[in-house]
Amino acid sequence: MTDQKKPTDQKEKSLANKVIELIIKDCKLVHNKQKEPYAIVNNAGVRQVYSITSKSFMDWVASRYYAAKKSALSETSFRTVISTLSGKAVYEGETVDIYTRIAKTEEGYWLDLCNDRWEAVLINKTGWKVLSGKSVPLFCRSNSMLAIPTPTPGNSLDELWKLINIPEEHRLMVVSWLLECLRADTPHVVMEFVGEQGSAKSTTQKFLKMLIDPNIANLRAAPKKVEDVWIGAINSHLVSFENISYLGQEYQDAMCVMATGGAHATRTLYTNKEEIIIELRKPIIINGITVNVTAQDLLDRSIHIELQPVRTRLQSKEVEEAFALHYPQIVGALFDQFVMALNEIDDVVIPEADKPRMVDFAHLGEAVYQANGLDAGIFIEHYKAMRQKGVHRTIESFPIGLALLTYLESNPDGWSGQLIDLLAHLGTLKPIGETNWPKSAKGMGDALRRLSPALRTLGFNCKSTQKVSGKINWEITPHKVPIQCPTSPTSPNPDSDSLGHEGHEGHENESSDDFRDDDECPF
Repeated sequence: MTDQKKPTDQKEKSLANKVIELIIKDCKLVHNKQKEPYAIVNNAGVRQVYSITSKSFMDWVASRYYAAKKSALSETSFRTVISTLSGKAVYEGETVDIYTRIAKTEEGYWLDLCNDRWEAVLINKTGWKVLSGKSVPLFCRSNSMLAIPTPTPGNSLDELWKLINIPEEHRLMVVSWLLECLRADTPHVVMEFVGEQGSAKSTTQKFLKMLIDPNIANLRAAPKKVEDVWIGAINSHLVSFENISYLGQEYQDAMCVMATGGAHATRTLYTNKEEIIIELRKPIIINGITVNVTAQDLLDRSIHIELQPVRTRLQSKEVEEAFALHYPQIVGALFDQFVMALNEIDDVVIPEADKPRMVDFAHLGEAVYQANGLDAGIFIEHYKAMRQKGVHRTIESFPIGLALLTYLESNPDGWSGQLIDLLAHLGTLKPIGETNWPKSAKGMGDALRRLSPALRTLGFNCKSTQKVSGKINWEITPHKVPIQCPTSPTSPNPDSDSLGHEGHEGHENESSDDFRDDDECPF
């Protein structure tokens, strides 16, 4: 049997070598900083970039070989070819920067349109333009990514607001968030939409994603494992989950790390000890009927917008057709907003006391607001007001936090003493049957440490002070916090359709047999 196999093995190796020689004539093998192998291919005069282990590259190899030899490769030869090309790319190829959907270079910001011509849009202070060829950064695409239509200049975002259910006072905040999604050199912000059934959360979310990173699956169900959050983000730019009913602490931690940039480690196979490191920085958008962002770290990196129920509904097909009709001009108008903001951002000054955790986003938001005719500081006021509301949600998500907030409302001068005494005071506010309640002074101290950043935002400093008779004293003392207006004026535009909470009209598929939010369609 061994002697019979040897000629076959030698034939397979010889064939694989011939295929490799054929392929490397038509592509350049490279790798990125993470030692992942890629191939730069010239396909009918169009420069394309593929991950060597991707199905797209394997299909290209198969088609290239068949075109030359009029025969197909065996599975054994194919595996040998891909494995060899991967090795050559990693150990012999040049190290290059590979991007997914967005990039930042000396020329400006880039967005890959993911079309057949492999075009990308360059955006900087002088304007934006569609380019292709060697002037474009090396973008790699997954099979699930879809094309953005070639944008048209000189339009407004008015048609967008007619199609999605964003309250008028929050529209420039949404524009700021969309533009932040286009920046590859800053941390990203998490967008959370909340609203009852019938508020068009999913339709609004889907159309916003289509402006930045359209995908075969624009809306994905809640991940079953934390690892799924990271794996799903590899093959797209804007991470999008819908109909979230609960986000555990581990999921909120993962989103927090991903939004600002971080890494996740997992084993390549459960049968070995090898590890794969996933290092990403991605914007995230989620929606749900109830509030899901409650962890303080994620809250600091989030925008929360509550959507009101829409008043009238149409079938999904009509809304999709209207969006497709205005799609190119909406994308162009978004790029116009980016150019305007880039021309303002260098002059933005935010007082040190007003700088939020997401200070890069704050500078961009101020630039967007000022570019649309609003005074300096309006964005910060709006952003602070949204964050204060979010802090209230964070505290209220903990029964002990809600009790403490209620106590401080009746005792605005604060409290000082030993934690066992504070626990006794709050015991009268404990909900019946509540099991997640501190049972000791240590437990109360742990709760205060979790709540102290939120309390500070709402005007109370919380800290341990000194030991008295061997016991630690704590104090919760008020400090002045400017109360922010809960809404912000939008850009003055007399030609714009003002569709606020009362004036906004929406539509939904009237033939729908269920009540899932992905059937909600405003118009």
